[in-house]
Amino acid sequence: MQSGRLILVLGDGPVAGKLSVLAREMGLTVRTEEDGQLSPSDLAAVVVDLARPSALDELGSWRQRAPEALLVAHLATPRRELWEAAERAGCDLVTNRGALVARLRGLLSAGPTGGRRLFPLMDVADVAGRLGLVRRVQETPVGPVALYQVDGRLSCVGDICPHAGATVSEGELDGAVVTCPGHGSRFDVSTGERVRGPADCELQRFEVVVSEGRVQLVWT
Repeated sequence: MQSGRLILVLGDGPVAGKLSVLAREMGLTVRTEEDGQLSPSDLAAVVVDLARPSALDELGSWRQRAPEALLVAHLATPRRELWEAAERAGCDLVTNRGALVARLRGLLSAGPTGGRRLFPLMDVADVAGRLGLVRRVQETPVGPVALYQVDGRLSCVGDICPHAGATVSEGELDGAVVTCPGHGSRFDVSTGERVRGPADCELQRFEVVVSEGRVQLVWT
């Protein structure tokens, strides 16, 4: 419950009406962009219609302006490329319009995120049967990462060697240990631990979760 705070709705006027019932239920108030300037600290959620030409830019802007607010995008009909672009822009939820109220109710009931966000790395279905290096992702909120599957477990580590900046995942993998192709530093990809120098620190390791059919990076 987030009494006294606001749900800002950008685009699709009928959505604001549907959300007004939820807002009253939870002690919130619905506002639209016509209501003038609002303080980001007052926002419990920002809801954006992905049909708007400026939607992706708006999502990126609001992610920076109101980092503690839930960022939600909705579509009348699924469009995979737009859906994934909204997730990459930092959305906490992307949903079909018909499921918006129920899905947002669940997020608001769960309380503040504590700054934890999810970033999609790949579909779970594409992981099956793959061992070792599963995917490199160059652009994420935490920089380049590499996703590995070792002994049936997924792990995600930073993909830049702390010694001289080489791409670690381009090196040879032996079990759980990868050898950096730059200068031979070795790291355990399951833990990020440095096994051998010249690097003098470990790789950063990131939590991943399976959610909405995706392997998702947890970041703050």
